[in-house]
Amino acid sequence: MKINLYKSISTLFGLGYISSLPGTLASLVTTIIIWLFQTNFNSTITIIFILFSSFIGYLAVTNNDNTKKDSKEIVIDEFIGQSLVLVFLPLTFKDYFLGFIFFRIFDIFKPIPINYFERKYRNAFGVIFDDVIAAGYALLSIYIINSII
Repeated sequence: MKINLYKSISTLFGLGYISSLPGTLASLVTTIIIWLFQTNFNSTITIIFILFSSFIGYLAVTNNDNTKKDSKEIVIDEFIGQSLVLVFLPLTFKDYFLGFIFFRIFDIFKPIPINYFERKYRNAFGVIFDDVIAAGYALLSIYIINSII
């Protein structure tokens, strides 16, 4: 039962199994969830929710059978990374759209040092931390774009 719970959480309750692009689908669903949180709760509640989800997600990935590699079904890392992008953006369609696009670009192409952490740490830390760095790259890109426009 415990293993099924870990697998459920790490795959976002099966979301990681229902698409040929599970990371993109998880990021899209996360965008909707964080939008709903930010429009219905204050930012403190949203941040607490993200931190709690990150802790639970880390435990789930650590205890999942598939932690030797970043298996495509494990999408809690996309949830964490995408959430970290969105929580620091203004609640506008433009910024959320850019947040989604840039996070996916950096998560898919994995520029340095994202690819380093993914290769070096073949555990829950590596699975999640590469998405945290991708979130940082996405936020930096959006900040630059918003400064220019």
